[in-house]
Amino acid sequence: MFGLVSVVGIVGLVATAAMVAAMLYLVWLSMGDGTHAPSPDTDETPELDDDAAEDRDPELTDGNTA
Repeated sequence: MFGLVSVVGIVGLVATAAMVAAMLYLVWLSMGDGTHAPSPDTDETPELDDDAAEDRDPELTDGNTA
């Protein structure tokens, strides 16, 4: 049976399984972390108003393009 499967194939399969297990472990660890959790009620995000939009995109009045 081992004559049909090379040693390189077995090592590659074991390495792939180990990498998949490591990635699943890292995802499992990050599930309880609130780093990427949505927080819409905090004051950390500034609200945009119409004046801020005009400051970012001024209109060209002399006919020249950017």
